[in-house]
Amino acid sequence: CGQGAEVEDETPSSKPTTGTEDNVGDNNDSQEEPVTLTMIQRLNAEFVVEDNPIIEELGKRLNINLEMEAPPINNYADRLNIVMASGELPDIIFLNNMAVLYQDWAEDGLLLQLDEYFESSMPNAKAVLTEQELTYVQIASLDNGMYSVPRVQTKDYDVIIYRKDWLDKLQLEVPQTPEEFANVMLAFSKEDPDGNGADDTFGWSYNRVFGHLYRNITSGFEFRPATVPDENGNYEIMQAQEGYMVYVDWLRDMYLNGAMDPEWYLTKMYEDDDKFVAAKSGAIYNQKTVNHIVAAAITEVKNVDPNAELVLGPPLRKEGDASSNVYYNPQMWGNYAINAESANIEKAIEFLDYGYTNECNELLNLGIEGLTYTSFDPETRIASLTEEQSKAASQYTSAYATMNYQTVDKRKLMNAFISVEDQKIYEEANADIGAKTNQVIYLPTSLVAGTNEALVKITDSGIITKYDEYETKYICDQISREDFVNFIENEYVPAHEEYMNIIRESGINK
Repeated sequence: CGQGAEVEDETPSSKPTTGTEDNVGDNNDSQEEPVTLTMIQRLNAEFVVEDNPIIEELGKRLNINLEMEAPPINNYADRLNIVMASGELPDIIFLNNMAVLYQDWAEDGLLLQLDEYFESSMPNAKAVLTEQELTYVQIASLDNGMYSVPRVQTKDYDVIIYRKDWLDKLQLEVPQTPEEFANVMLAFSKEDPDGNGADDTFGWSYNRVFGHLYRNITSGFEFRPATVPDENGNYEIMQAQEGYMVYVDWLRDMYLNGAMDPEWYLTKMYEDDDKFVAAKSGAIYNQKTVNHIVAAAITEVKNVDPNAELVLGPPLRKEGDASSNVYYNPQMWGNYAINAESANIEKAIEFLDYGYTNECNELLNLGIEGLTYTSFDPETRIASLTEEQSKAASQYTSAYATMNYQTVDKRKLMNAFISVEDQKIYEEANADIGAKTNQVIYLPTSLVAGTNEALVKITDSGIITKYDEYETKYICDQISREDFVNFIENEYVPAHEEYMNIIRESGINK
């Protein structure tokens, strides 16, 4: 679902109801002929472009006729490449790319440079976007020029999901620290938490492929991303930091005492989720956020075990700390550019700038009161909707349609609930996890020129494959700690020296 201005019935008011009332593109009273803007956009398959009341309302506000092409998500990149090579570009282009293709298209003169417009004609975007966020769309080869604006997302807090009924049966509390987590996982494995008398459960399945060094687990150790310097300004890869071996020892101990999935090293994408849903494990951590407490996964768990109850725990914190330090990149959902040869540049600039107001993104993501939602509280950012309205919202609104998936004050754009019960569960969980989490925003290595090339050399050398093998073997007690430490110190860390020197010279995140 999406967000939209609160209006009466199905005929929207031209007056914004949330966000600022200045610098918005509300031109309903204009007597000028509407300007036609063309656009290519990446939208979900259910989204209906033709006769869409939300698109029509957006057109009224900006005095435009918006003609949108929306290729299927799975084929969007292919279609965009064809469009960009055709010589007939739309006015507005959703790129979904801030890497090589974006740079190539800008260097080829296909995209409008936005720096001057951003300073003089985009007050809403300028007020919302931070220097860190803008870094993603600056192109070093073009004097750090800006050739698109980023779509930024405010994320829910990271969590670890536990079987509450298992905790209750064993009279255990939600873990907060690595030690508490390890003790609970061992109990889930050894003390028959499902009460069936069989030895058929384990604590958790460590996802080595997609959840390796995942932030809501490593937050309990002395870890920093490679681009984040320590208090003395020194940069090191995670494996060279003191907390890394403490972390791997922790994993190894859980494997050896049976607290972990005995076949964790075979876990593929989403298979750890499958084991949790199948009531084999009692915790799931990989890519889980607060909104999962009211997500479809709960229904799936209950389909297997009707008595199942779930509870959220915060990212692990170091012993003695009051909260978890969780490192995040600025969250980007792609970027919007303007055709350098567009005949409607001023209107296109106005269109993009309006995308950085609450009322625009509420319209695109929430919709129209009575049609796609029942009520919306701009303070809590919570919307209620019926099942019928939810179906309409899936056709007419979309998170993908927004130009900025956050509020002007950096809060989450919205949460939508069909039941009051789900809404209450979410509110309580969000408040609890938020009070225990300190989100630390940092810029990643991908923004440091030369690191990608250095990483290719590292990968081609075979050291990454050898590292995967050595770490897995150490956790599974097939090599000694001394052998593993020697490999890390004498092979793995030296193999990253060129890469780390590039980061050190950049001074990123200092």
